[in-house]
Amino acid sequence: MKEEFLFVILGSDENAYGISRSYYEKFNKKPLLLCSRILPSCTYSNITDIKLIKDFDNKDICIENIIKIGYELKKKYKKLVLVPCSDSYMEICIKNKTKLEKIYENRFIDYTTLEKFITKDKFYSLCEKYNLTYPKTIICKYNERNNIIDKIPFNYPLVLKPNNSNSLEYLKADFKNKKKVFIINKKEELKEIIKNINESNYKDNLIIQEFVSGDDTNNVVVNCYSNRFGKVVMMSIGKAVLEEYAPKTMGNYAVIISVVGFNKILEKIKIFLESINYKGFSNFDIKYDVVKKEYFVFEINYRQGRSSFFTECAGISLANLLYEDLVLNTVNTKVKYLDKEILWLNVPELVAKKYTKNKIIKKKIKQLIKEKKNYHTLIYDKDLNLKRIFLIIRLYLSKIKQYKDYFIKK
Repeated sequence: MKEEFLFVILGSDENAYGISRSYYEKFNKKPLLLCSRILPSCTYSNITDIKLIKDFDNKDICIENIIKIGYELKKKYKKLVLVPCSDSYMEICIKNKTKLEKIYENRFIDYTTLEKFITKDKFYSLCEKYNLTYPKTIICKYNERNNIIDKIPFNYPLVLKPNNSNSLEYLKADFKNKKKVFIINKKEELKEIIKNINESNYKDNLIIQEFVSGDDTNNVVVNCYSNRFGKVVMMSIGKAVLEEYAPKTMGNYAVIISVVGFNKILEKIKIFLESINYKGFSNFDIKYDVVKKEYFVFEINYRQGRSSFFTECAGISLANLLYEDLVLNTVNTKVKYLDKEILWLNVPELVAKKYTKNKIIKKKIKQLIKEKKNYHTLIYDKDLNLKRIFLIIRLYLSKIKQYKDYFIKK
């Protein structure tokens, strides 16, 4: 007799571990992870089954194996749910939605929809249409890079970033002092960074933006889930009070305090998602400008983010959202919001206390730690064998050093 269902997760990073943990906590079952290598987040884990596939990051090999393994698993399971954990995996799935939806229960968006927001420049065009405010922005094309420096219409500091920092083109680009996001204080810095980028094979657009006033404690992250009918059924919001600063991870969230209930920015995002008939998880990076008293949207990630596990800690199971929608085919009409205030961390507590400069927020962090409402995606009491404990200790010690070397006061 066939088992009811299985989650098939693509990747082995923190995102993949977070979904795996959610699945294991909810159903006491191991998901199957498909990946080309086991990253530290899933190393020595006992809550996952992992299948290593050579060159799985190659789009042809990736989709060939997802389909082949899917048909094999259908002999044992009634229903399969696919969970891509990176932009590249999700793009591959969306491009092959017709084939995959014959095997897996997912209902992916059309590629024509994805093309409308797959890069920041396209997303900002949609923001204009759906009344989402974004920072003053210049889209710098490849042939404009050397001339753009003297044409910046707003003051420093400014922000420079690739059109899609998670694209394979940028991930593979190699140049001096590479970062996901650059904060630039003067013209000479901008000139040097563009020169370095030009020495790489990255040819896509660069995004140059006005810096939104305020430090990390003004960052906001919004996670959503839209069901197979394109209706938003979950919205969670968190104050992302500290970012990471190492070059390869700069801009990723390190500390989040969940926000209970509804916030006015959520209504605009709900209208946007339902208007484009979005399906599945989405993740928005936002910042509140302390001077202009306004929310500015930076980007949409068309999947759950690495930090989305804060939603799980605050009371809404990520795995259960997929299960209810795609396995049980439940029709939900009411949006779920968070009802717990918690502290999510991807760094040691001492880093959160030391580098959070806002005194009110720092006090809140200490309070939540004292009340034992602090959570880490990778620290799971049911998955702490000796090897994994030492791995996490080494990982967290390296983060302490990273803040010492790279932290920037904004």
